[in-house]
Amino acid sequence: MGIAVDILSGANEQELVFPLLRRVSESYGAMRENQLDFPELHESIVELEKFIVSVREGAFSAAEILKGIGPEMLAIVNEAYAFWEDRIEYEFAQRIGRGAGSLADYCLYERFETLVKRELALVSDSPLRRILFIGSGALPISAFLLHTQTGALVDCVARDPAAVEVSRSAIERCGCSGSVRILGDGKSDFVLQDYDLILIALLFKPKKSILRTARKRYCTGGQILCRTSEGLRQLLYESTAERDRRGFYIKAQQAAEGDQTISTWLLEAATSAAEDIRLEWLRTVDVATGKQLLHLMNRTLEEETTIGFPGPIDQETGRKLMCQLNADVESGHRHVLVAYKDGVIVGQLILTPNSSPNHRHIVELTRGTIDPSFRGAGLVLLAFQEVARKCELLGRETICLDVRAGTNAAIWWQHFGFKQYGLLQDYSRVGDKRYQGLYLTQTTAALKERLKEIARQK
Repeated sequence: MGIAVDILSGANEQELVFPLLRRVSESYGAMRENQLDFPELHESIVELEKFIVSVREGAFSAAEILKGIGPEMLAIVNEAYAFWEDRIEYEFAQRIGRGAGSLADYCLYERFETLVKRELALVSDSPLRRILFIGSGALPISAFLLHTQTGALVDCVARDPAAVEVSRSAIERCGCSGSVRILGDGKSDFVLQDYDLILIALLFKPKKSILRTARKRYCTGGQILCRTSEGLRQLLYESTAERDRRGFYIKAQQAAEGDQTISTWLLEAATSAAEDIRLEWLRTVDVATGKQLLHLMNRTLEEETTIGFPGPIDQETGRKLMCQLNADVESGHRHVLVAYKDGVIVGQLILTPNSSPNHRHIVELTRGTIDPSFRGAGLVLLAFQEVARKCELLGRETICLDVRAGTNAAIWWQHFGFKQYGLLQDYSRVGDKRYQGLYLTQTTAALKERLKEIARQK
């Protein structure tokens, strides 16, 4: 098994992976400059795949290896792998079009057959009549398998318009013209509501635009599968960025294992997923809860730095932070509201009553954080309704908060009736940048009235 055996006998993973990546990068660059034949790139890709699928689970930290590789090298290797896959697809589709061979002869047939089977196991048991596959290549192997395994009609949106005719010829030769069809490129007209299932290919870009369209136009009962890559398999495929799926909740997922290279999310629009969210005021912050709160904060910090930290919180800092939070919660110094979805924390905010005798009518609101997947799903309204009830229970008449100026959070707080009473020029510093901060306030009574007004408008 060549180089893959070394990893199983305890060799250093990083010492093995870097030469493989360099070989892929160099052979891809040489081939692009017409200095090398495709077989050399093919061989280097196969060796990289062997390395990845042969690694024992838990034998290393994929994040550490990926961090050491650097974004430029990762981008080149991802591009090389996409080129390799497109090339073998195109050549095999041409072969099928000439009437030579069958689909089962395709070198990745068994891999995709297993992948599609695992993906279909994620969706509901309701019958699938029409499926939309977005991002098919010259050989729409996933579409063929979707039809074979479900009997559904499958429409494909081609990733590359230049491959459409080759793809259609392959479909005709396979006798699937009445079951699988190519609509054209990503700009083709199609009505999302016509489909029971949408599957978005991993190499299709930009996912953000199609997911945004699906969130606005796709029917509530429809199902969306979105392919991604995880762990070391990100050396092969660029993963689907979490920011691209904003507004969607991962309802279920299948993670690549063994010789599989692609993982898949079953997505649910946040507005639908939020219907069964449970809000709870914590009585204690145990270790498991603390880990979830930190995960939520770090997920937010991947995209923004508006909750008081310049970047992801390390383990030791997080442990101290949660220990202090637990002490404050158990003593009643702070009150933490969390939102649970299927047992996972997807939102939090903290109320801190002013302890000064002359200011016992005031409470401060801090660290309001919502998982990006649930923003715009109505969770803020539910949270503020709980805040208003809690403030009345605590006998607090005035709510204060501060927020970085110009942020979405600042806009949201003001939308819910908070009024500015102060502006601090040097409010926060992130690296070399300085930001203004707004100081906002509202009475509990006014918040209750504003919430009623917003509810009537919905």
